[in-house]
Amino acid sequence: MSDVNLNSKNEARLQNMNYLILEDDRFSRSLIKTALHQIGIRNSFDADTAIKAIDIIKTKNVDMILLDHEMAGVTGLEFARLVRNGEEGITNTDVPIIIITVDTKEDTVLQAKDIGIQDYLIKPISPLALKKRLMNALK
Repeated sequence: MSDVNLNSKNEARLQNMNYLILEDDRFSRSLIKTALHQIGIRNSFDADTAIKAIDIIKTKNVDMILLDHEMAGVTGLEFARLVRNGEEGITNTDVPIIIITVDTKEDTVLQAKDIGIQDYLIKPISPLALKKRLMNALK
């Protein structure tokens, strides 16, 4: 099978997945959703709090989480830890997580890796950079 077919297959898989966007800033949520649309992804749920995101994870089929780090209340890393530990009744503990943030501190990046976050994307994001991270998270 050639790389072109493999890429097309992965792109089709990306487009058929359901995404959860957890971002407390409405404008940033909109930008992420727009970037997803620009790469052909239409299936997404969004939440502005960890509580709403947990409800979505428990009631919907979520295939990947796009997560802000710097949020009021529960931070992105704390939320990712909740997911990985199966807290709050979450059963899909191995769902791929990509953190989208302005935080580039080495400590934050290392913590994200230790928690099991698949990739790290620095704001502002581009559709191409987002697509690359989504493809990486599928591996």
